[in-house]
Amino acid sequence: MRGRNFWWLSLLTLLLVAGEPAAMGYRKGVRTTVRFDLYRDYLIVAQGSAGPLKDLNFLVDTGANPTVLDRRLTQKLGLEELPASLAVVNGSVPAGRATLPNLEFGPMHRDNFPIMVEDLSFLQKALPVHIDAVIGLDVLGQSAFEIDYIRRQIHFGSFPPLANYLPLRMKAGLPIIDAELNHVPVHLLMDTAAFSLTLFEGGTPVPLSPTKVSAVQGPSNTIGEFERKQVWLRDLRLGDAEFGRASAFVVRGPGDDRAFDGLMSPAALGMTKIAVDLERGWLAFNR
Repeated sequence: MRGRNFWWLSLLTLLLVAGEPAAMGYRKGVRTTVRFDLYRDYLIVAQGSAGPLKDLNFLVDTGANPTVLDRRLTQKLGLEELPASLAVVNGSVPAGRATLPNLEFGPMHRDNFPIMVEDLSFLQKALPVHIDAVIGLDVLGQSAFEIDYIRRQIHFGSFPPLANYLPLRMKAGLPIIDAELNHVPVHLLMDTAAFSLTLFEGGTPVPLSPTKVSAVQGPSNTIGEFERKQVWLRDLRLGDAEFGRASAFVVRGPGDDRAFDGLMSPAALGMTKIAVDLERGWLAFNR
């Protein structure tokens, strides 16, 4: 699996290379709702603004940190782009970095915001809309938020309790949860842009039952082509929630210094709502 295809398997598993601290804002005490469109049953696209440009299409990705701006939009805004690289799960890829004067998404506001720059045009091969930016936890995480997949809404601020809660911790700027796969403990990145429950080859030795192998392309709802092996888990547990038998994909992953063993896709596991509170350190969900 190479470069960009693997990068976009999870869409973005990124670490910020460089940048100046950014001013941030959030209208606390106000419950704000952002509507979104759902593509391929898991990709969340909502509208926001960057600089003077309004009604831009933002792909919402909890597995992304930092936010990435499309190069075409960067040029339209006249931003100076400096060479940089994106740290991804199997190495790094060339990219750029820039400082965005301001960005708004729902109640979230960032000034003098350091972002990464990449050509996102290839996403148009898979999506019917042009993606202007991939919004990560450096924007979303300023407030507790809830994603409602049924009503296709993101709520910022307070929300009613959900049925299931489990601890969530940040590692390298990314949200990690603990799970049990076939009764083996693993650490998973909570990634709304992941197409499936995905495990890294050579990771924690989970007993698996392979069903098929393909070196051509992923399932029909994925973006990009990559080698993967579909497997079945006899048992999947997240906190006190038992999911029973579940399908997963095994892909080539990072080395021994990885921060997590795979990706957890809320949509693929049938979660109808998820709520994230980074300050309190938990993930909640309904099924």
